[in-house]
Amino acid sequence: MSRHLPVAPQRLAMAGLKRLVFNPNVSFDKQRARLRIATQASGGAKSLQVIQVAGVRCEEYSPAVVTTDTMIVYVHGGGYCVGSPALGVPFITALSDALGAKAVLVDYRLAPEAPAPAAVGDVSNVLQNLGANVVAVGDSAGAGALVAALQGHRTLAAVLISPWLDLSDDRLGRADLIERDPVLSPAWLEMCAAAYAGVDRTNPLVSPLLGDLTLPPTLVVGGRDDVLAPDATRLVEVLTRQGTDVQEFIIRDMWHDFALSVGRLEAADVALEVVVNFIKPMLRY
Repeated sequence: MSRHLPVAPQRLAMAGLKRLVFNPNVSFDKQRARLRIATQASGGAKSLQVIQVAGVRCEEYSPAVVTTDTMIVYVHGGGYCVGSPALGVPFITALSDALGAKAVLVDYRLAPEAPAPAAVGDVSNVLQNLGANVVAVGDSAGAGALVAALQGHRTLAAVLISPWLDLSDDRLGRADLIERDPVLSPAWLEMCAAAYAGVDRTNPLVSPLLGDLTLPPTLVVGGRDDVLAPDATRLVEVLTRQGTDVQEFIIRDMWHDFALSVGRLEAADVALEVVVNFIKPMLRY
């Protein structure tokens, strides 16, 4: 018997999060509180330890068997304004177990209390402290902060899940995606962009797609039913023109950040396998 839930009820669950959490009519304080409740049990029996890396709060996960010196660094999404490492715990701990690699999950400062470029600065400090023997993984806004931070740091590889890379883009022009994405809305993205970046949204530290990009071998993972899908497409086009080693894994009928639903959604488990196969040859022992 399959352990995966059918796609339709998961879409409904995501729509519930959109209504209760990712809603521009709900304050960030309430969004954060509701998201904490939704994710507090997401790690299951996994145990993470709170640590400080270069003065930045992080959480560390060690698999039962560590077989590589390479470390995973994960940067969570949430529009720069909500969320925590808990959002990615199921995916990152499964990735860590599969690779035999320790993982550090960055708990960067959130806006509006800490506006741009605070998130990028926190991620940059962690990367600088951990060195180049790192595989960097980010989703949504976390992927954007990661891409911006990677302009000053070398890593072995980058995995970007449903990345938000251009805060200046007007999402209202894609009615088809707005209708299909059960998670994000242009109004919520605008709320977050205003809180994090204000009016300066073309700065490459905020919208790295608008700057000169230098990235390590990169895998872009996403769903076609994602309001932010155009950012993934644009990034792949830019990196391809530059000659960067870039691969993409985009699934139809999947929404924003679907890949984080490891263990619940079959497509997410497939995405995890693709990520494992992408990273494994780059690990150092």
